[in-house]
Amino acid sequence: MKHFFHITAVICLLVSTLYAQEKEQVGSAYFQAVDEYKTKNYSKSIELVKSLLADGKSSYEFFALLAYNYDKLNDFDNSYKNMLEARKRKPDDEDLLQGSLAILTRHKKWKPAIELAEKAIPMYPQNPEIRYYYALALSEKGASKTALSQIEKAKAGSPSDVRMLELEGKIYYQLKNYDKADMSLRWASSINQNSAEIWNNLALVQESLYRTNKKLGKKNQANTFLEEAKTCIEKASSLNGESNTIKENSKRITALAAL
Repeated sequence: MKHFFHITAVICLLVSTLYAQEKEQVGSAYFQAVDEYKTKNYSKSIELVKSLLADGKSSYEFFALLAYNYDKLNDFDNSYKNMLEARKRKPDDEDLLQGSLAILTRHKKWKPAIELAEKAIPMYPQNPEIRYYYALALSEKGASKTALSQIEKAKAGSPSDVRMLELEGKIYYQLKNYDKADMSLRWASSINQNSAEIWNNLALVQESLYRTNKKLGKKNQANTFLEEAKTCIEKASSLNGESNTIKENSKRITALAAL
């Protein structure tokens, strides 16, 4: 799964709603707008949906699609405004709540994301995506232990979702539980070997394990973790050598290994 909620479910629902009214005109224009979204022609997709609205056609799917398009254009205000319009027409819809949380967290609106998730979870307690976004927002606000309990529940519904494993690793790292962080991030790296962020985070965990073992006088174990840190940061650098964060971490870890 990807971090942002896909519109597939919304598209499928349209078949049973819009096709009942002015099938050819509305359906054709809408699905053309969907196609434009899929091919990353977001402005064109917005134009098509707005033309339907201007003709007096109105459906929650239209506003949801506008929200997804604006989100891709990094326009939070218009994105969330249209998502709220969609939710007015279909209150407490599970997909729309999930989509709202995706937009809020992508734009780092942590407080409203937490508030919305706390409303949504009692309604849809088995939805792992909602719990994932809740855990993400909580972790960003420093509530690591609560975030961890939520990500553990989310994993129960989606145990091999790399995003959840990556977030779990970050939370364990925040809690200085480096052994568990190591386990989560290694699992994540085995699923997605092409993520510079995962390899970077795993390098940080190995560096922390090196420092911990060095303080305990466990020189051989410490050196093993340092070599692991070096290997991981090299992988991160090969995947995203332009990242300043990775450059800084690489410089520091390489210097440690050279001592």
